[in-house]
This record gives sequence, C-alpha cells and structure tokens, in this order.
Amino acid sequence: MATMSLSNTRHNGFALSRRAAISSRAVFFTTSALVYTAAIVSATLTLNPYFSQTWDVNTFIHAARTLSDGSPFDLYAQTRAAQTWPYAYPPLHAFVVALALFIGDLTRVLPDYVWARAPVIAADIGVALVLFRVVLQKSNDETIARAAALVWLFNPITFYDTAVQGHFESEWLVFVLLAYTWHEDARHVALPAIALALAVLFKQTALVFAIPLWAEMIKGEVRRTKDGVLHPSSFILHPFLFAIIIGAVCLPFLLYSNDFVFMNLTYVEDVPVQTASWIIALLGVTRAAPDALTSDFFLLRYQAVVTMLAAVVIAFIGARRGWSLYLAATLIAVAFFLTSKKVMGYYYVMLLPFLLAEVLPKRRFDLALITLVVTSYIALAPYYAAWTNHAHWWVYAILGTANSLFFVWLFAQLIADRRPHPERTLSEQSESKRESKDAAVSRLRSAVVLSLGLFATATIAAWLQPLLPNNGSPIRAPLVAPGMEVNALVTLAALIGLAIGALFVVRALARLTGARTIIAAGSSVLIFAPLFFSVYTLTKETTAIFEIALKLLGV
Repeated sequence: MATMSLSNTRHNGFALSRRAAISSRAVFFTTSALVYTAAIVSATLTLNPYFSQTWDVNTFIHAARTLSDGSPFDLYAQTRAAQTWPYAYPPLHAFVVALALFIGDLTRVLPDYVWARAPVIAADIGVALVLFRVVLQKSNDETIARAAALVWLFNPITFYDTAVQGHFESEWLVFVLLAYTWHEDARHVALPAIALALAVLFKQTALVFAIPLWAEMIKGEVRRTKDGVLHPSSFILHPFLFAIIIGAVCLPFLLYSNDFVFMNLTYVEDVPVQTASWIIALLGVTRAAPDALTSDFFLLRYQAVVTMLAAVVIAFIGARRGWSLYLAATLIAVAFFLTSKKVMGYYYVMLLPFLLAEVLPKRRFDLALITLVVTSYIALAPYYAAWTNHAHWWVYAILGTANSLFFVWLFAQLIADRRPHPERTLSEQSESKRESKDAAVSRLRSAVVLSLGLFATATIAAWLQPLLPNNGSPIRAPLVAPGMEVNALVTLAALIGLAIGALFVVRALARLTGARTIIAAGSSVLIFAPLFFSVYTLTKETTAIFEIALKLLGV
C-alpha cells in the first residue's frame, strides 16, 4: 500500500512538473513573439519609406493584388510586362501576402507594407519554435534551446530581413527545418516531402537545402539494400509527393504562359553581380568592359549550376561521413555565399537557423557569437552594384575577399569539429576536461545579451529616424542634409545612450554578473551603433557612405 502511495505521489509530481514546464514555455514564447512583433511593426512604421516600402515589398504587394483582383494566372505575365515589380519567385508567397492584405483591408488598421510583412513575422516565430524543439532534442538542455530561439528572433540580421527589407526567407526556412525534423523522427514518410515542396514553392533557393535530406535517404536505402531489407515504398513516395505538390501548384501557371518559366529561371539566372564577396575580384578580371556587371567566365555564367553542384558534393560527403543535416545545410549556405553572384544583405539570414541548430547543442557558443557579429556587419557592408563608381571595383574586391575569407574560415571550423552532441556523450567521460555548467551558462547568456543588445540598437535606430527626415537620395551625397548636422550628432548620442541603457536592462533580465560581459557587449554596441545610425536613421546605404569616403580620400 505504501509502495503504491509513493508511486502515485511520484506520478503526480511528474505530471505537475510537466504542466509547469509547458506553462513556462507558453509564457516564454508568447512574450517573445509579442515583443518581437511589436519591435518589427514599430520599426517598419518609423523607417524611411526607402526601407519600409522597398522595391521588393511593393513587388510582393503588386503580386498579391494581381492574384486577388484579377485572374491569378496573369501574375507572371503582368510582372514581366510591368518590369517595375519583378516577381521572380514561385507563387506561394504571393498567396500568403494576398491573404494578409485581405485581413488588412478588413481591419484598416495598418498600411499594406506592414501587412505584407505579417506572413514573414509569423514564419520568423515559427522558425524559433522549430529551432527550440531541435536544439532541446539534441542538447537536452532547456536553457540552450531557449537561447537558440531568442538569438534567432532578436538579432540584427533577422531584423534587417523582416523589418527593413520585408523579405521572406523565413517562410521557406521554417519548412526546410520541419522537413529535417520530421525526417529525423523516422516515423514520417510523407511529411518531409510535403514540407520540402512547400519550401520550394516559396522560393527556389530552398531546393539546394533539400539535397542533404535526399542524400540521407539515398544512403539509408543503399544500407538497407546491403542488409537485404528493402522498403522501396518510402523511397518512392517522397519524390512522388514532392513532384505532385510542385506540379499541382505550378503547372497551371506554366500552361497559361511561358512567363512563369522566364521569371523563375531565365530572369533569375541573368541577374547582374551584386554582392560583397571575392566574386567581385573575379568579375573585375574577366569582364569585357570596365562597367560590365556580368562575365562569360563559367563560374559567373553558370553560377546556379556551380552552386547546385557544390551543394550536391557537400550533401553526399556529409551523408557518407555521418554529418547532421544541419551541419550539411550550414556548409551549403556558406558555399552559396561563396559562389553566388547575387547575395544581398537579407540572404545571410539563411545561415542562422542551421548554424544555431548545429553549434549550440555542442556548446560552441563562441563560434555562434563570432558568426553573428561578423555576419551582421557583412549584411550591411558596402557591396558592388550598378550605381557604384566602377573605377573602385578593386577596393570592393578587397573588401569582398576579406568577407569571403571569413566564410572559408567558418567552413573549416565547422568541418574540423567532430565533437559529438551531448546526448551521445557518457557523463563519466572526461569530466575534468569539461567546463563547469555555470561557466557554460554564463557564456551562453553573454551571447544572448549581445544578440539582444544589437537587435535593440538596430530597432532604436529605426525609431529615431523621424527625427532626421531624409528627402535626398540614399545612394548619393550628402551624408547629412544641410542644416541638420547638430541634430544628427544629438540623435547619434541619444542612440548610443538608449542602446547602452537597453543593454543593461537585458543584462539584468539575463541575471548576468561580472564587468567583462557588459564591457564586451557594450563595445560591440558602440561599434555597431554608428553603422545602424547611418543606415536606419540617416537612411544611407553603406555603399554610398563608402563612395563619399573614397572621394574625400582622393581614391
């Protein structure tokens, strides 16, 4: 009787503990989602229209209105004819924006350019939820899992992608992550195929991140064949479902006109070089004219094929060596940055969820932090484009090569690390060599504090923009409108003061002690504050600022 009573007590205690954990998570994610949504929406409303109503955002709004106001199948014909809003993507994003605009038309609370970001905000939160599950499963540590969700949501790269550019990378990223998760569960056959199909229907880029999963499937099928255990139905069902879903959505557009193929393949393949990588150096020495933005050199002419082949090689090497899907995807993202001729600032966000899922469970917090800081700079760094002074191509080539060297270093760091995930490590092994749990938690919280601090600095810079209205060109001199110089200095000082204040608040919430952490985080905020001020408050492209500086230096 006593034994049964003790068993019931333990069962009730476990149930209560489980309910408390679920409740705590619900509060955590609800609060995070509300704060994130409020920050993104408020920043979008205060940013200069150059950013809040970018060419891309207007393209998405036009595409959505075309779907809802006329024949949906006219989408690609109209975008090709208009040329001013080139919708060069599969149709799914246009559909979800159309739904968001429909809700906006009913409520009439916010402008279209905010509603166009609603699906992206929802997807950002979705990525945080999936990332939490993945990291929790791999690390068996709630603190690390929550940190992954926070770093993904509250960092300057995600802020730039969603609030500033209004792009939709997270919409396809969330489905790629779901596909990986469902594949690892090993209970689902159809779900990974459905998720990958939806990811590709949002953006073609998702296709290269489907390759690691397919490589894993082929490896598994080969192993089962050698063992004499055949399950061809699962191997056949996945590509069948994938193709059926893609075909069902795209075939009507394809049959309606050839504009679908042109916008999704030809238009994308013919885009000029616009990046901040070593590709600029390659362009400079291979192009036919000093101002040409394309070249017949094979890496530039067949860039999409080269990137795809690199993804295939990485995926199959990873499958052979037993790499995780997240490591393979991280390496593919790096390879994309190194081989693609068009890598805009919002592209870099695709690296983060895969990187966090791979390195945080291994407690490589420093690598995650370094990558976040450097990539935050590269996302806003000067890039070579049509409107730059082409005589300065060699300067951009040097800057771009430095950026690429970082990604080469990151690639090497990732493949060199063969430490197992914590759940595969016996607790009694090498205890003396492991850092204490308190030290690990402190380093993790430091990374979260820095990420939140940079996010807060970027957000505050956007909030301060109305104090310095800019009616001039964001890509031309002057840097500050005449007569606004004192206002600009005061506003910059206010930004730095508010950012440092926000950093102390975050530090207190994270319960961090020690001066070293706040000094490191504060130094990073001080370094990035002028950058965020220039872009988000002054509304100046860093390339324009760089060109002004080169002119002053007589270059």
